[in-house]
Amino acid sequence: MNNLRKNQPTADVLMVSMRAIGYSFESAVADIFDNSISAHATEIKLKFPVEPTECYVVICDNGDGMTKDELFDAMKYGSENKRNGRSDDDLGRFGLGMKAASLSQCRRLTVASRKNGVVSAYIWDLDIIEENRDWYMIECSEEQTKRIRFIDYLDNHESGTVVVWENFDIMQKSSGNIYSELSKRMTSVTDYISLIFHRFLNRNDKSAIKIWVNNYRLSGLDPFLESHNKTDVRREISITVPDSSGKEHIVMVQPFILPFQKDLSPEDRRLSGGAENYRSKQGFYIYRNERLIIWGTWFNRHRDELTKYARIRVDIPNSLDDIWGIDIKKQNATIPPLIKKRLTKAVDEAMDKSVQKQRYRGRTENIDENTDYIWERKSLREGLYTYQINRNSRIFDILKEKINDEARPYLDMVLEEIEKNVPYQQIYIDKSQNVINDEVTDERIAHIEEEAEIIIRMAMRAGATDRNSVIDKLFNSEPFCNFPKLEQKLKGHT
Repeated sequence: MNNLRKNQPTADVLMVSMRAIGYSFESAVADIFDNSISAHATEIKLKFPVEPTECYVVICDNGDGMTKDELFDAMKYGSENKRNGRSDDDLGRFGLGMKAASLSQCRRLTVASRKNGVVSAYIWDLDIIEENRDWYMIECSEEQTKRIRFIDYLDNHESGTVVVWENFDIMQKSSGNIYSELSKRMTSVTDYISLIFHRFLNRNDKSAIKIWVNNYRLSGLDPFLESHNKTDVRREISITVPDSSGKEHIVMVQPFILPFQKDLSPEDRRLSGGAENYRSKQGFYIYRNERLIIWGTWFNRHRDELTKYARIRVDIPNSLDDIWGIDIKKQNATIPPLIKKRLTKAVDEAMDKSVQKQRYRGRTENIDENTDYIWERKSLREGLYTYQINRNSRIFDILKEKINDEARPYLDMVLEEIEKNVPYQQIYIDKSQNVINDEVTDERIAHIEEEAEIIIRMAMRAGATDRNSVIDKLFNSEPFCNFPKLEQKLKGHT
């Protein structure tokens, strides 16, 4: 028989150690939001100070609220509620989030909650913990409760919770000006929340959650640009995955191929996460109960410029937390080998489509199969390629008719030098940074029209008798094949 001896952790040492678990300010706020959403809140209000003398962060929600005993348990490190099982829509996991997340940013955490018409409140204060070296909370009296910041929010709701952060010691040491730093964090946390909870914010029914940061109401981002008419929504697939006990669960996988950047409005760019993130945020977007956990990763798979349009949404239930390796902060997840193989097909299909869109960008689809191109992609050996100017392009046929035999070698020499000195590296860099201007302007159209008229006149002088036949031939070659409306104009059609 084993001899059992209790070995209780030292309160001040453990709580201070837990502060260094790795929460960012933004992820800590998001962890509190998880509790609000799990408590069925329909509105969440995030409050930042408006006066330099007042330094706090407050999160108010109109969720289910907690009784005094429920709140006491929720303030415990490793609450009993998590041991008793979780509902399918619970966004928490370990029973540590509210405490660990809050105290990673501040030294004083106050939580007040209203349920069944009664308001209860408790406070964790690290100064008191370090002084007493034990797990002592402040159980707020009625008078103390009345002095809690924004406690009047609960007066206007049948149920709800108010979380207050105060005494930002780490922020004070790192920046020296808490108010200024909180003002900066207000901007970053707004962007973060708009992404992490975008599916809750963007719902089109009564289940949509309203979130305010001070007096500004948030709208969700749209990393897949689902409402854009040029987004390619691929076939959704479902994968049956067993948890650690062998029970099967469904993982849903939805690939998207985003539009070209030239097809995006400024609002589209904002919703997708910014033009600068188009390449860096390709890959998997892992959601747990519609809450974004991790995004912009291929899980060690190669990423490159050609696949930057592929983003794949993966929905997992919280019952698979153990095999996905989701951490306490809900900032990281590891794809299980069992699932990784089964996702390969969907990923390959989406990436191939993205590569195809890039490779054939600028060429009109569904054109006559006899269309020829100015540049040819030539296969070499061992999977290598080079690019050459197509000497058989119809546009060169017209040019050759105007050049005598003596001048033709010089034309070939010029073309060869152009081919040998294509600035591939700089083109790749400029393309990846989206600084190449490939916009089809009115000036470009006018220039193409002028060139077309010159070539048509040359062909007619060389003996062509049918202007429309010359136009047909010309507009089956680059770059003219990309301007079908101009072709109709030159033929005199409306």
